[in-house]
Amino acid sequence: MDTFVYLLFMIAVGALIGGVTNFIAIVMLFRPYEPIYIFGKQLPFTPGLIPKRRRELAEQLGKTVVEHLVTPEGLRRKLTDHDFAVGMADWGREWLKRWLSRQETPAQLLERLGVHSPDERLSELAAKEIEQVYERWGETWRLRPIRDLLPPELKQTMEARVEALAGYLADRVLDYFSSEEGKQQLAGMIHRFFQERGMVGGMLQMLLGNVNFVDKVQSELSKFLRHAGTRAMLARLLWAEWNKWISYPLAAVEEMIGRRRIREAVSAAARSLVRNNGWLHRPIAVLIAPYEQKLFDRLVPQAVGAAVRVLGDKMEGIVAQLGLADIVRDQVESFSLRRLEAIILSIARRELKMITYLGAFLGGMIGAVQGVIGLWL
Repeated sequence: MDTFVYLLFMIAVGALIGGVTNFIAIVMLFRPYEPIYIFGKQLPFTPGLIPKRRRELAEQLGKTVVEHLVTPEGLRRKLTDHDFAVGMADWGREWLKRWLSRQETPAQLLERLGVHSPDERLSELAAKEIEQVYERWGETWRLRPIRDLLPPELKQTMEARVEALAGYLADRVLDYFSSEEGKQQLAGMIHRFFQERGMVGGMLQMLLGNVNFVDKVQSELSKFLRHAGTRAMLARLLWAEWNKWISYPLAAVEEMIGRRRIREAVSAAARSLVRNNGWLHRPIAVLIAPYEQKLFDRLVPQAVGAAVRVLGDKMEGIVAQLGLADIVRDQVESFSLRRLEAIILSIARRELKMITYLGAFLGGMIGAVQGVIGLWL
């Protein structure tokens, strides 16, 4: 009986020593928070391990997060995940719907972004931009013939209609000279013709009679304009003029019209488009209504996909610019020691308790062995 009590006492003492020792070691990881001095000398093991090594711990945590937890490869895999892309597209659609439901106009949006008097600002910006575009375009095309500037479809259409245009012009001239106004114009021309011939012209006019001569000329002119040869000749003339015109360089056209007048006309058209169209004061939802379905079904997913690809390609640079290691380090260093202790204990409380129990178990085993050896000796 005494032997059993002796062994039980040795086991209890060993377990107590082992458990308390491990418990003290665990507490000394965090406590004390500050160094303790006695007679001006700092006690060993003060402060605790984590308070003493908090900066090194923060730096190592930052490196661990960047190198093993939040890595560019892991972030890229998350971005390219199909479910993530679908979720982002759904979020984009919902955000766009909420934004459009506000019925905000482009002018209001620009005012909110700090652009005051958007009508005036945009009209001037459009005018300057279109002038610059025209100048850049002119530098490229100014010395080239006009035929190079015209779309092939337009050239084919114009060339196919030259003959019809000749007939149209002949018919319009015929209609004019068949009218009363045309007849009077013709009579005036004949009268001036005879007057310019002096006395001979006056005598001829008296002999022929002005009105009958006008009717005769009008009849002959009608026959001339209706004749197929006349129309063919007119078509050839138009064709020759067309070929001559499209052979001119753009600079020649600019010189005829005036480059300054062209720039002013282009700028005025740009200003008018901005000011008079009224689109700046119409709700954005109304402006994009014809394209809304396409916007939600195609453009939003495409925009999300493009953003994901760009972010994926630049992920290393983004992570480097974010400085995640520095963020983690600064956050850990900013924690109070009590909060840091609470965080670690919330993660490893069970394991730390198991270490204490393990110390007690091993201490008990050692106490039992010591008791057996003591009895044997």
